[in-house]
Amino acid sequence: MWKVNVKDLIKERRKVIEGIYAPEFVELHTGTYKVLHGGFKVKMVLTYADNKILLGGYARGYVERPCDRCLKLSEMYIDGIIEAVYTFEKKPLSKNEELKDLANEILLTGDIIDLEERIVEGIVSSAPDVFVCSPDCKGLCPYCGADLNEESNHTCKAMEEEQIDPRFAKLLKIKHTQEG
Repeated sequence: MWKVNVKDLIKERRKVIEGIYAPEFVELHTGTYKVLHGGFKVKMVLTYADNKILLGGYARGYVERPCDRCLKLSEMYIDGIIEAVYTFEKKPLSKNEELKDLANEILLTGDIIDLEERIVEGIVSSAPDVFVCSPDCKGLCPYCGADLNEESNHTCKAMEEEQIDPRFAKLLKIKHTQEG
C-alpha cells in the first residue's frame, strides 16, 4: 500500500494516497511505544513536476507513553509532517556545498518509491522530547515518590528530615537567623 510506481505517477502527474499505518509499536528517540486506536491516519499527495516528485502529507495518531512528570501511562498525540523531494539526477557537490545545500533531495534509483520510510520519519521527527499527561501535572514528590496529583496536600517525613549538606549548614543558620 505504501509503495508507488514511478512510471505510473509520471503518467498521472498527481496521486493522493490515504490509509492507516498500523504498526504494533513505534520507535521514537525517547523509547519504543505501543501504537493506539488502530494506527496512524496517513494522507499523502505526490506530484510530478519539473522532473521531480514532490511529496507532502501527514501521519496522525496516538501512542501510549509514560508522562515525564508522574510516570503514568497516557495517550500522546503525534501530528507528523511528511515531506520529501525525489529527483532523478543529483548534482555532485563538494563537501562545503553539501553543507550549504538545504534541498534535501532523495535520489531515485528504481521504479518504486517506498513511502513507509517517509511516514516513519514524519512520526519520529514530530514526536516531542518531553511529554506530560496534562499541563497541570504536578509530578512525583522528589523525596518519597508519591504522586502529587493524587495527594494535593502531600507532606512527607523524608522532606522534613532532609539531610543538609554540611557545606551549606552555615548558610542555613544565616537564613534561620534572618527569618527570626
